[in-house]
Amino acid sequence: MKDLSTFFKQRLYLITIFSVLLVAYYFIFVQPFFPNQNGNLGHDYQLYFPRMLMGVYYFVTNGLSVIPWFTPSFCGGTVMFAHPQSLFFSIPQFLNFYFDPILSIQLTFMIFAVLGLWGTYLLLRYTFALQEVTAIFGATLFLFNGFFAYRMIIGHLDYHSFMMLPLISYVLLQPLIASNRVKEFAMGVIAALLSSYVVYSGGVHLLLPMALAVSAVFILAGINHRQLKGPMCRAGVAVTLSLLICAAKLHVDLATLDNFSRNYYRLPGLDTIFYAIWVPIKSIFFSAYTWVDTNRIFTNLQWTIQRHELEMSMTFIPLCLMLWGLANFFRGKIKIDKKQCFLLLALLVICLVPLAINFYTPAWNIWLKKIPIINSSAMLTKLYVMYIPIVVICAALVIEKLKFNRYIVPGLILLLLFVKAYEDKTYYAQQGYNPKLAVYAHQQVMQTDTVPAIVEISSVRSVTTADGVRMNGADEMMAFGLSQINCTESLFGYRHEEFKQKELLKVGEPVTQLTDDRFNMKNPACYVFPNENNCVPGDHFRADQKEELLSFISYKGYEFNMPKTQHISNWLSLITFLMCGGFLLLCCL
Repeated sequence: MKDLSTFFKQRLYLITIFSVLLVAYYFIFVQPFFPNQNGNLGHDYQLYFPRMLMGVYYFVTNGLSVIPWFTPSFCGGTVMFAHPQSLFFSIPQFLNFYFDPILSIQLTFMIFAVLGLWGTYLLLRYTFALQEVTAIFGATLFLFNGFFAYRMIIGHLDYHSFMMLPLISYVLLQPLIASNRVKEFAMGVIAALLSSYVVYSGGVHLLLPMALAVSAVFILAGINHRQLKGPMCRAGVAVTLSLLICAAKLHVDLATLDNFSRNYYRLPGLDTIFYAIWVPIKSIFFSAYTWVDTNRIFTNLQWTIQRHELEMSMTFIPLCLMLWGLANFFRGKIKIDKKQCFLLLALLVICLVPLAINFYTPAWNIWLKKIPIINSSAMLTKLYVMYIPIVVICAALVIEKLKFNRYIVPGLILLLLFVKAYEDKTYYAQQGYNPKLAVYAHQQVMQTDTVPAIVEISSVRSVTTADGVRMNGADEMMAFGLSQINCTESLFGYRHEEFKQKELLKVGEPVTQLTDDRFNMKNPACYVFPNENNCVPGDHFRADQKEELLSFISYKGYEFNMPKTQHISNWLSLITFLMCGGFLLLCCL
């Protein structure tokens, strides 16, 4: 009875601490910016709010019976599920089916903050077998990392799944008390489902940095005398199942990217060893460079690297702890064996990858531009994010060795909260995307259950609502049956360099208008599967495709041809997902 009482007291203690931390997190990062003092949001929400609204339109029209492969809402018809950054199957989109977009983002922010906090605590407390107070410190440190917070504030909604990294690592590494093949396989299945969410929620840009980060966590666990044979088997299961679950998404993404190379952008880098090392150090432990600095220190620059691209900001606290640990190592207070030396060398190699990719020499840059995915990138500073879990774990390991850590940790957490509260957030507080039109359009469809069909190609940037209120917008014009030709679409390039045959669209004309046997609306299947649909990227719906056009502009989807490999991938994904879900259900029962 006494043990049970102690258990509940410990759980209450944890819940209280985590609640206080999350409340502080909300008031530091969420409440001041959603919206900010000017009623605005981060500039990149101009990309995601209209796409979430489009998802709501498809959901209201079809439920989940129709996958929005393509959308008529903007660009005169473009890709949606076939877009690598599509987040139709994601928590923020599902929340938006029922809540307004701003509340949906706030809830997403806090849900994934909780996942990051809890996942890091579990990883440190049970996988690394650290004291509870140490695990709380490490979890707090990860919770307040600047990468997630500031990317969410700026509008990089497809990065929200980053906070699942510690949870994925925990599921892969955590030793089981009574291990057997079924339980080991179940842990691999859970890791696969979590990893698959990253892909389906649009986080393709996170795959490489998260893979590097998980590899680093594995090595750190090995250095901390954890057995890696079982976790490696789990990782193999997780990777295999993830590829199968994501087969449909990955296949169509690659088909889309094959028609939109974007390999003509220059890839910037740092051409001095000093800055190659100092930039990530400054970004992680101090403050990120502003655009004035990045224009000065990066070379081969085509687009300005703004502050949020380098924002990691974990404060100087973990740096001080790591330097203390390093000093003790050189003083001989920390001993390592040959196996640990080998693992440290492997960790060093992994840590050099982001530095190498962001280093610039003409010959090296030419070689990088030959690598798929990398060759279409305009910057790769996001790879620095792999250092965040390394910093968290190393700082926690140092705290674990401190004699009076149970008294030191509360002070460090208060100091961390103070630093984060007074961090310079001027750049983020001055963001200028006005979400009023997106919020209004969402309210309208929720109240009336009526979805406005697309009737015209337009370039207008402001409309008057039924209430007589003048509102500005861009892609949000879809709420009035207008498909914005000057749309925000990164797939087409930052200056619409890849907007295929844009000139064929007639601005101010109905989408059903026929010109040379072509309707005034693009057939987006031609962007992805041109050969199967007897067209070229950028082609319009033909005169004999009127039924498909009318179904498409009404958000009901339409029939199009896809290759056999895509059909196979679709069935592989569905069957694997159902089998994984059924397997876990049987394990629970």
